[in-house]
Amino acid sequence: MRRIVTVLLGLFLALPAVAQQAPADDLARRVIDVQAGSAWEKARYFEFAFDVEREGKIATSFPQRWDRYTGDYRVSGRDQKGNDFIVILNTNTRKGRAWINGEEVTDARRDEAINTGYRRFINDTYWLLMPLKMLDPGVHRSAEGERTDSCGHTWDVLKLSFDPGVGLTSADQYWAWINRDTGLVEEWDMRLQGMKAEDPMLEAVFRDFRRVAGLLISTRRDIKNKNQSIRLDNLKVLSEVPAGAFEK
Repeated sequence: MRRIVTVLLGLFLALPAVAQQAPADDLARRVIDVQAGSAWEKARYFEFAFDVEREGKIATSFPQRWDRYTGDYRVSGRDQKGNDFIVILNTNTRKGRAWINGEEVTDARRDEAINTGYRRFINDTYWLLMPLKMLDPGVHRSAEGERTDSCGHTWDVLKLSFDPGVGLTSADQYWAWINRDTGLVEEWDMRLQGMKAEDPMLEAVFRDFRRVAGLLISTRRDIKNKNQSIRLDNLKVLSEVPAGAFEK
């Protein structure tokens, strides 16, 4: 009898955690159903440009191609040293080739370029697909209550945190504002690894939703108080990989 009481007591104590997790998971599932549904399984090939717009002009641009099934990935742009680069790699093995200012490099510069390319992959595809990755392994979800405005809109806020080793900055914390009427993520607040405690959170407002191959994706994220936007331009989503997609 004492063992049964102990087991029941353990189950009773665990109930609050389970009760808290269930609504959080339900919120995440609703977002994924609304913004992707069954179309996610067929979404194999992604092509887009991660463009940073400041004061109405494109400051940086990184065109990208990604095979979600195999991990093959191509990105081009300009690095922090001002060099034009092309990187073609496999995101699972982190091996690949690199060209700087039109010349293929095979020394330490290749490793540096491939690392740059991999960091772009982690950052940029997450910006593209964050609402659809809330149930990924290593992601922890917590329902943080609701937010309302004077116009009667209501958002459910879902906090995301990560296991160590997930991504490149696993100490990041995110808050997704989910429109209760539509199920869309309309704002994304971020407290990033390395930010000071007194720093205000980054707040990204989701705009310009487009339905592409069945996926509903915000193609513009305005960063509050920064006069800056992240644009996900020239977006294509295909069920097959175009020939030559991962050639130079």
